[in-house]
Amino acid sequence: MIDTVLLASAIALLWRLGSLETFKAQSWLVAKIVALLVYILLGSVALKHGRSRKIRVAAFFAAIAVFGYIVSVAIAKSPWGLMSWL
Repeated sequence: MIDTVLLASAIALLWRLGSLETFKAQSWLVAKIVALLVYILLGSVALKHGRSRKIRVAAFFAAIAVFGYIVSVAIAKSPWGLMSWL
């Protein structure tokens, strides 16, 4: 439910931004949305679709890493995340 709301709000924001030129200027937002899709897929593997415990645990830690990336992109307003500050 939460992932659906996040994804719907991201798509609504992109729709509201409008043109392709705006997308280029807001590349950090596109990076966040792509990372959100990856986060949702990894969460699905971690919670339901992982064939073994090892795969589910790996997907869990990968989802945490992607979440960290999403937060860093939101803070830095750059697709490079906090690495852009270095």
